[in-house]
Amino acid sequence: AALFLGAKVTHLGLMPQGQPERWDRVVDMLDTHDEEGFGGCTNTGECTVACPKGIPLDVIGRLNHDYIKASAGGKKK
Repeated sequence: AALFLGAKVTHLGLMPQGQPERWDRVVDMLDTHDEEGFGGCTNTGECTVACPKGIPLDVIGRLNHDYIKASAGGKKK
């Protein structure tokens, strides 16, 4: 699930239209992901091998980067 979440957060975060809500979105989406009981990334890359859409593992890195930046930087309202 982290792979698909990372892909969506990356996709929306890179679009100009997605910028106004970028920091709130990443925190809200990742918090909901965790509340629903989805596990985190194991960093083994098995998900990318099995992914029917060919989503690369680096989207999880961008997800984590944006989440840390939003959380530590006080970007969240």
